Amino acid sequence: MKRLLCFVIAAALSGMLILSSCSTAQAQAQEVQGSPEWTSNRMIAHGMGGISDTAYTNSYEAFVLNYQKGHRVFEADLILTEDGKLAARHDWLPYTAERLKLDLPESQIGEPLDMNEFKKVKILGKFMPLSFRDIVRLMHLYPDIYFVTDTKETDLNLVRKQFEQIKQTADRIDPSVLDRMIPELYTQDMYHEVMDIYPFPNKLYSLYLSNESQEETVKFVKENGIQTVAMPVERAQMMPELVKALNEEGVRTYVHTVNAQEDIDAMLKLGVYGIYTDYLPNDSDMFGEGSNGEMQGGNLQAGDSSSSSPGASSTGASNLSSSKAEAANLSNSKTGAALPSKLLVMNLLPILIAVGIFIVLWIMEHRRNRKRRGR
Repeated sequence: MKRLLCFVIAAALSGMLILSSCSTAQAQAQEVQGSPEWTSNRMIAHGMGGISDTAYTNSYEAFVLNYQKGHRVFEADLILTEDGKLAARHDWLPYTAERLKLDLPESQIGEPLDMNEFKKVKILGKFMPLSFRDIVRLMHLYPDIYFVTDTKETDLNLVRKQFEQIKQTADRIDPSVLDRMIPELYTQDMYHEVMDIYPFPNKLYSLYLSNESQEETVKFVKENGIQTVAMPVERAQMMPELVKALNEEGVRTYVHTVNAQEDIDAMLKLGVYGIYTDYLPNDSDMFGEGSNGEMQGGNLQAGDSSSSSPGASSTGASNLSSSKAEAANLSNSKTGAALPSKLLVMNLLPILIAVGIFIVLWIMEHRRNRKRRGR
C-alpha cells in the first residue's frame, strides 16, 4: 500500500509540473506574439483631447468629452510643480499660460506653480486642471481606459523622481492602474530606469526627443520586447523605411499629431498603425476598418462637439463616472469569469488524476488480496 501511495503522489506531482510548464510556455508565447490590448485603439487622445477648439488643456472636462467621443487611450502631459508634485500641464512657459487663458499675477506667469496654486486656476476660465493623483482616481473610476504618460524629462534623476511618484500614488489609490499606464520612454537609459521602478507591461518607445538611427531603434525595441513606437508625423514622412522595419518586427507605430482624414490616409500609406489626435472621434471607419460592433463609446449626439460636454455640471460628470464605471465593472466581471474557472480546473486536474489512479490501483490490490485469501 505504501508503494501505491508513493506512486500516486509521484504521478500527481508529475502532472502538476507538466501542466505548469505548458501554461507558462503558452503565456510566454502569447506575450511575444500578441500585440498589447490597448492597441486595439488606433487613436490616442492627445493632452486629454481638445475642447472648445483648444488643445493641450489636459483638463477633466476634456477627458469627459473625449471619453464620450469613444476614446479609451489618453495621453497626459505631466510636469513637476514648484513643490515637486506631478501635474497635468504641458509646460510653465508664458505662451502656454496665455493660450490656456490662466488668470495669474504677472509675477507667476512663466514660473512653476505649487500644487495648490495649480489646482485653483481654471483653464480657459472654466475647466478643471488635473493632478496626477486625479488621473489615478479617474483610472480607478474608469476601468476601461489607458493613460500614456508624457513626462518629457530625460535626466535620469528627474525620471526616477517622476516615476517613483507615479508608483507611490498608484499604490495608495489603486495599484492595478499601473498595468493600464503606458510610459512614454524617450531614451534607452530611461527605459531601464523606469522598468527598474516598476515593470510596466505596456510601454511606448517615443522618438521625438531622440536622434537614434533606424538600426539602433529597431535593435533596441526588438531586444527589449517593446511592441509600440511613437514618432512625429515628420519623422515617419522622412524615414518611411523605419516604419517598414518596425512593421517587419511586429511593432506598431503611432504618430503625432493628426487631426484630418486626409492626413490619416497619408500615414496609413506609409504603414503607420495609429495616431495621436486633438479633435477627431475614435472611429475605426477612419482607418478603413468598417464598423465591427466593438467600438467602445461612440460619437457625440447632435451638437457642437467642442461644447456638448464641457458645460456639464459636476453632478452630471459624477453620474457619468459612476455609470461608466459600473458598466465597465459588469463587463469585466463577465469576461473575466472564464479565466479563474479555467485555472481552477487546471490546478485540480492533477489531483483528480491522482485520485483516479489511486482508486483503480486500490481496487486491483483489493482483488489480489481476495484471491490470496481464497487460496
